[in-house]
Amino acid sequence: MILAITRVAAALLLTSLTQLNLQPFAHARSDKENEVKLILQRIEEDTLKLRDEIEIAYSKRCNIDTLSQCSRSSFNGCSSVFPNQQCSNELVIEACGESGGMCGALRDKTTSVVSIPSALAQGEKENPTDPELIETACYTLLAEDYMRRKYEIDEIFWDSYNVQPSSTYFGSHNGLFRQLPATAKEECGIYDPRKRPWFVAASSGPKDVVIVLDVSGSMSNNGRMDLAKKAAITVVETLTISDRVAVIAFSDYAYQVHRGTDLLVRATNENKKLLIDSIQQLTEGGATNFHAGFQVAFDALERTIQQEYTSGCNAAILFMTDGINTAGPDTDETLSLINKSTRRLANLYDRDTKIFTFSLGTQADRIATKKIACNTNGIWTPVEDFDGDLVGAMASYYKLFALGLGDDTNFTAWVEPYDFFFDKKMGTTNSAPVFDRSVDPPLFLGVVANDVYLDAFEQILGEDAKSSTMLQRFVRLSTAKCPKIDLSGCQLEFLRYLAGGQEATCGICNPTDYPGIVPTECPFKPDLPTNLWQNTDCECENRNSGVRMQSYKKWCLA
Repeated sequence: MILAITRVAAALLLTSLTQLNLQPFAHARSDKENEVKLILQRIEEDTLKLRDEIEIAYSKRCNIDTLSQCSRSSFNGCSSVFPNQQCSNELVIEACGESGGMCGALRDKTTSVVSIPSALAQGEKENPTDPELIETACYTLLAEDYMRRKYEIDEIFWDSYNVQPSSTYFGSHNGLFRQLPATAKEECGIYDPRKRPWFVAASSGPKDVVIVLDVSGSMSNNGRMDLAKKAAITVVETLTISDRVAVIAFSDYAYQVHRGTDLLVRATNENKKLLIDSIQQLTEGGATNFHAGFQVAFDALERTIQQEYTSGCNAAILFMTDGINTAGPDTDETLSLINKSTRRLANLYDRDTKIFTFSLGTQADRIATKKIACNTNGIWTPVEDFDGDLVGAMASYYKLFALGLGDDTNFTAWVEPYDFFFDKKMGTTNSAPVFDRSVDPPLFLGVVANDVYLDAFEQILGEDAKSSTMLQRFVRLSTAKCPKIDLSGCQLEFLRYLAGGQEATCGICNPTDYPGIVPTECPFKPDLPTNLWQNTDCECENRNSGVRMQSYKKWCLA
């Protein structure tokens, strides 16, 4: 008895001593987590402030002063000399650096730089010709002073961690990108903000996405299989860790390309790479069974919801085909399956599922895919062969979801840590959608974002930026409010019009009845500048190469 009491007392004493020894460690860990939490809150607040600045700038987009001061006032990352450019060894861009490695790249923290995908910059000296793109370049220039002041404040803040501030930027829904600091680009015309996960995360919120891809024999015609793969990969690349995704291939039958699971998977960088590899290995053959593709898609969605592996938010099925249904149940039976399945997910799980159909290729049959969209409250989009703006063609699903975020003025999104596109350093991005809130529903304009290097977090927490612990921290941050989509028939009809023109509409409303969910045209189109660039003194000798030539080193590092 005495021995037992002694053992109990010893155990209690050991527990007390252990707790005393662990308390300082626990407090220290808690202090570090709180410090990181405050930094993250600061970044989110900065993102929302930049959002406000862009929204204010947009309200002035048609002012005469905005347009007149815009001519020859922006810098092109591929052809301009920046006014206060300096060598930066934080960046290493081989084609821009000096031969001896003394200058990694050029950066100017006093000005911003504009990038436009080459397919959208068809004017002289790589200027855009689309009036809306020109207006976007002009009104975003109004936010440059704020972006510059913010960078100066960030330099002071991040200096205490011996870290350089990263970039602040805005990506427009039309593909234009404005960034500060200005950074010389190694490759020209390839960057499209709409393809980046930070853009889609902020514009659509968490979501479940199922891509249903036709791999029947007819897809071998006119390079359509390559177009289908490129379209599917474009969508996968935009997803983030807040999303779940599956890719279904169908011909005579349907199957999930991600082997080893019949559920949607979290869109981590690792899972996205596996999916993209699987998509690239697909081969065409067999007949076209629409019903099989949709059946497997809905089964995967329901199993994922039942097992609570879902994002918990809206679901989208993106159905891509080049032709008509040639096997299995007919189109009417497929329509019945879709409507029954969407009602089932809504009634049992309170899940809103949207159907997006895409006809791939100029010669593709468009009747069945449009019929499916029109009869399921969905959106149909024709995708032309060799579409230079494929990301724009595939954008209908996130543009619809964006309308559900217009009333949430505090929404921001985080993405999984990744290697930044321009300097390849490990970091993450906080982003927020931008709207014209003077109209109903609010008009989606694009996304603002703040990059942050993870060096400071590594210092504070003692964690590697690529660790699972760091990843889980941003997984928790990425679970944001789900967009609530409540559109009238005419509003949905106008989204169809945006996706594919008058041909894509379903005859629900007359064009004059469409709501104002696209920007009203400025009355001064003739006054739009034809040349946005302050200078093109470093214009590439061979624009079609996509890469800066040696002439850049000769003229632009002087």
